[in-house]
Amino acid sequence: DGMEPIPVAPAAPAQGCKGVRNNALDASAGTSAASAVPAPRLRLMMGRGRSASSVPSGGSTTAAGAASAASSPSGSPCGRSPMRTRGMLVDADGAKSINDLMRRFETSASALEGLYECILRHPDADETVLQKASALTRKFQQQARRRLRQAQSWQGEREEDAAGWATLIGERPRRFMTLQEVVKQVQLEHRIIKRWREQNDQSSPLDDRILDPVCQLSRVDIDCWEAVDVFKLEAETQAPLKQVFMSIWKTRSLGSLSKATHGQMFDFIGAVEASYRDNPYHNRRHAAEVTHCAYYIWSQLAAQDHMKGFFSDLDLLVVALTAAVHDMAHPGTGNDFLVKTEHALAVRYLDRSVLEHFHAASAFALMQDMGAPILQHNLPSPPFETLKGRMVDMLLATDMAQHRRVCEDMASEVAVHTSCQDIDKLKLECHLLHLADIGHPFRSRRLHKHWSVLVQEEFFAQGDQEKKLGFTPAPLCDRSKAPALAKSQQGFINFVIVPAWRPMSQVLGRIGAERFESYLNDSQAMWEEMAAEEAEKEAAVKGVPGRCALSGVASPCRAMAQRLFALQL
Repeated sequence: DGMEPIPVAPAAPAQGCKGVRNNALDASAGTSAASAVPAPRLRLMMGRGRSASSVPSGGSTTAAGAASAASSPSGSPCGRSPMRTRGMLVDADGAKSINDLMRRFETSASALEGLYECILRHPDADETVLQKASALTRKFQQQARRRLRQAQSWQGEREEDAAGWATLIGERPRRFMTLQEVVKQVQLEHRIIKRWREQNDQSSPLDDRILDPVCQLSRVDIDCWEAVDVFKLEAETQAPLKQVFMSIWKTRSLGSLSKATHGQMFDFIGAVEASYRDNPYHNRRHAAEVTHCAYYIWSQLAAQDHMKGFFSDLDLLVVALTAAVHDMAHPGTGNDFLVKTEHALAVRYLDRSVLEHFHAASAFALMQDMGAPILQHNLPSPPFETLKGRMVDMLLATDMAQHRRVCEDMASEVAVHTSCQDIDKLKLECHLLHLADIGHPFRSRRLHKHWSVLVQEEFFAQGDQEKKLGFTPAPLCDRSKAPALAKSQQGFINFVIVPAWRPMSQVLGRIGAERFESYLNDSQAMWEEMAAEEAEKEAAVKGVPGRCALSGVASPCRAMAQRLFALQL
């Protein structure tokens, strides 16, 4: 009959008949919910919120008698025919007010539904009885609709009242009243679609483009190292992480692997990006930068002839997802600060890789809350638990306290195995993400210098907090004692980046590592130039012979940098 079932939550069972639901009608609103009966998928007129005591127990009658009685009143709101339902006489003439009449009406409707359910659940009810009961309920609905059509303006011919009665019996108000209105709307939508197609000028199907949220993103050339500038993406879209990750998702067709839909992935990454705070360094731009860096290193590894078949697209999904969530909800302070101040997170995670545990737990909690089955895939293996464990191991490897261990594990793998195909994949993934996390020296001079200024700003902000709390900050966090930016970055590259890069460059091979080597050497040259300039300025102020750069013979910078980074790590 064109009506769609509307499910409703069951209420408490009535007395005298197990499973009968009783509901109350909101008289002021003039509407009620409908109930969907599982067996013959029909709806009955019913109200909401009635207690079990609202339907008195008593004699029983048949569903036929109840249905015919319920439909017997005339089109007038105060019909003259009384209705007996479950042994209770409902006399319309005895109603003192419209509210009293409505209460009796809702009681009768609830009782009618209860009788119908009792018939469906009765052990002696066969198919013939069920079909007859269903026919009676359909007859009741048809009569109610016919009464409504006969009295469209039952009180003052108001359209809103008619719409209320239409809702009561399950009918929807008509969207179009005439064929002419339908034609006009179709023509309007056709013009909109045609204009939209001309503006987009794409060949993908219209439905896919409307439903696919990835189409809302800018085009990011993720396979070109120089083309990705997260600061520019931030300025243009205010969503750099979403732009980078969903470009990877779309370009590599990761949606064909994961059971998560494009929409679920889009919403999840949006929630992850929203969790990043406006810290100087550990923010959504950093997340986007690390995600792209991890993807690009991974893609370069997978493209080498000696690494063919080592990785799968499922490995990429795990690496990219881990990179995206690796610093979510970062507070802008390090693990040492949280341990010193006895922060709740440090207490929870026993002072060990506090933030890394926090990021991992936050990511999986969000995935669960949003119902996003990202790690559930269409391949026979590996299982979800294995992929989750790999993500946790990679996240823990981003702790700078684990820097030496991660680098030594990777160097040992390269030294032991003559073939890169025999390297432990998990150790390689851990090393890859750790290197991507600190990999801004592989960017252009402009970007690398910008990142260096931001990380120093965040270090100083932490040092200022420590001083206010009465703690002694680490040398790199004390703005009054920290070395100049050029000197600190020279130490960072020589004692952190180079040892981490060396085993990765061996796995990449000469061709794969060439671009990264070029940018790293350029970054070293930039800081040497800036260190020389800073030394000359310092010497001019003090009136003593200038000191040379870190690579100079007589410079004391190397020993100082070693001590500083030993303390920091």
